[in-house]
Amino acid sequence: MSEEKNKEPSLEELLQKGLQHLETRWEYLSLSVTEKLSGAASAFAGAAVIFFFTLIILFFFSIGFALWLGGYLQNAAAGFALAGLIFVPIGIGMYYWIRPFVRNKVIQSLLEDDTTKKHNEGG
Repeated sequence: MSEEKNKEPSLEELLQKGLQHLETRWEYLSLSVTEKLSGAASAFAGAAVIFFFTLIILFFFSIGFALWLGGYLQNAAAGFALAGLIFVPIGIGMYYWIRPFVRNKVIQSLLEDDTTKKHNEGG
């Protein structure tokens, strides 16, 4: 009995344990990636719904504004043209504001899990 305890593990046992370790690490990696992707997908879905409804509201407001402006100018085409021209600088400004905002939010959400794990582990 004592001979079995002192006996060094064979190469087959080491290889088998190494393969089990690699398989476990692969499963952990795939679960971690799946968790991060599902978090990003849920955040994207929520943002897409908000964006869609905001776009619909903005569409109706812009039509109303264009009709009002057209009535004020007594030319519907001029009202729609001026309303469209007003949205050009707003669109450019939103593009330059939203792009870094979304990038920072995505980076923050991907790094959030890692920082909370390190904080909980005491590292």
